[in-house]
Amino acid sequence: MASQAFAQTGRLFRFAVKKDWLKIFLWLLGVAFYVFIGVFAFVEVYGDPAEREALSYAMQNPAMEALFGRVIGQDNYTIGAMYSHMMTILGFVVFAIMSILLVVRNTRSEEEDGILELIQAQPTGRIAHTTSAILLLLVTNVLVLIITAALIIALGDASMTVEGAFLTGTIYASAGLFFGAVTLVTAQLSSNARGAMMLAFGVLGISYIIRIIGDGGVPLLSWFSPLGLLYNTEPFVNDYWYPVFISSALSLLLIAFALYLKHKRDMGAGLIADRDGKRHASAFLKTPVGFVLDLIRTPLIVWTVSMALLGFTYGSVIGDVDSLLEGNEIVSQIIANQEGISMAEQFMAMILGVLGIFSSVPAVQFLLRVRGEEKKNRLDKLIAGTRSRYHILGTFFLISTVIAIIMQIVTSLAFGGAALVMDFDIDFLKVMLAGMAYVPAIFVMIGLATLLVGWLPRLTSLIWLYLGFVFVNLYFGELFDFPKWVSAFSAFHYVPEIPIETWSWPVVFGLTALAGILSAAGFIGFRRRDID
Repeated sequence: MASQAFAQTGRLFRFAVKKDWLKIFLWLLGVAFYVFIGVFAFVEVYGDPAEREALSYAMQNPAMEALFGRVIGQDNYTIGAMYSHMMTILGFVVFAIMSILLVVRNTRSEEEDGILELIQAQPTGRIAHTTSAILLLLVTNVLVLIITAALIIALGDASMTVEGAFLTGTIYASAGLFFGAVTLVTAQLSSNARGAMMLAFGVLGISYIIRIIGDGGVPLLSWFSPLGLLYNTEPFVNDYWYPVFISSALSLLLIAFALYLKHKRDMGAGLIADRDGKRHASAFLKTPVGFVLDLIRTPLIVWTVSMALLGFTYGSVIGDVDSLLEGNEIVSQIIANQEGISMAEQFMAMILGVLGIFSSVPAVQFLLRVRGEEKKNRLDKLIAGTRSRYHILGTFFLISTVIAIIMQIVTSLAFGGAALVMDFDIDFLKVMLAGMAYVPAIFVMIGLATLLVGWLPRLTSLIWLYLGFVFVNLYFGELFDFPKWVSAFSAFHYVPEIPIETWSWPVVFGLTALAGILSAAGFIGFRRRDID
């Protein structure tokens, strides 16, 4: 009977909630922070209609349209129109990533780890496990909708209507649901979690590119991108609901197709045949460095390209900053305005700091792969070999530090190169120095992550909370007037903001020494503790 295929779905759903509640809570906390920062910043910073009108015209360039989308509501560029314009596309990407990771973790990853085999050895339906993942995806995105709408209604101004608030929450949830549904399909196509994730991210990337082309001059094309489709709802401007219905219908079709594929395929297999691997591993792959690089190859390429694009995007608009931000008191508080230095240079110093924080993410993420290998019971096989624990952790640590340097070089080169291409009078050497000044602070992040891996492996997620604190302190510390003792806990607080300040060797050596101490303590803990 068909109903037997769904047997025990409710119990598996409750198990999934119990297992992932903390991760979901942290994601929803991030959602709340994202919406709060957007609404608060626009209401406080751009209360003057003339400033909003000037910004709307400045945003009509290819770089800004690629990042944020075409300008909507330009005839009456209210706070609501500004929020829809500048927060929607990035929000779609964030919530799509959340849903992709959530679905992969609760479908293909559990199948790959052998958990699904244990579950289906019990009296459970053939597609009950996948159905529970669908319910978890749906509930999570409904919570995104509720949180978004509630915060906008509570914090927004008169231009942010109740209907627009619920439409904004709905399109956020719809984007998450759509790409979660895409991931349900890719989880049936690929035989491993990494393949399913990369296929889903590939769909997201293609959707983003199609949306850019559509917003760049082929409006019809944007309707063929899920991102462009939902962006055309235009909350707080026109409040079109029909794109939501189209997106929801497509999501339901994808979910139904995924369940059909799950019912047909064999456990542990993917519908796309795996490519035959090499009969013998290369000499480099047999080394710890080669093994780790093979693990992170694809995400490393994605991160490098993403950071280059981000640096290029911000660098290409640096020349317009003076005319946009001059005279805005709130912006002056955020940037810590200083006489004798142009607003563009001060903005550059702050943005390069933010990009430095972004560069910390892949560096820390790749170090934490050693913890991922441990949780999958693969690390003990490496330790049982001829290489010591110091050697294994040191390999991940070395690669993470090199990645930190590479990311900063790539970002700084892209930022400075874009500024020069756009004929902005900028000292390229200062841009490179400003970017590289943050490398020791990133080393501290890596050192702290190493300390957690060594002594508190079950609490490694705390590094992301600390990274969030560092971002808020850097970006909003001056605006919120954080006490000095609070800012002192941020490694990025001590980095000189070039070109406002000068290069400081004491800071470089001090932060590097702190990173070394944290890392050494982490290595000692990793050597002494038991492997899970």
